[in-house]
Amino acid sequence: MTNPESATQDLALVDLPIGVSARIVSIDPSHRPALARRGIRPDVVVEVEDDAPFGGPRIIRLGFARLAIARAVARAIRVRGESGDAAEASR
Repeated sequence: MTNPESATQDLALVDLPIGVSARIVSIDPSHRPALARRGIRPDVVVEVEDDAPFGGPRIIRLGFARLAIARAVARAIRVRGESGDAAEASR
């Protein structure tokens, strides 16, 4: 049996599947200032668009912007999947 809350569990941005939107819920304090200057802060919705090859950065969409986020930094960003977006994407 699946857990009905599994779609709303927090996970690291580095683990979010490609094509899925999620709301940022927290950021490690050591990365907050640099990410905030780029618009990446709690309560913002991001979508993973792609992964660069050979362990390179994650490519995310933030509004109209596309940003490359190093995997080490993506591990410091906690997100929660947007269940409504996931449902619409599967239609």
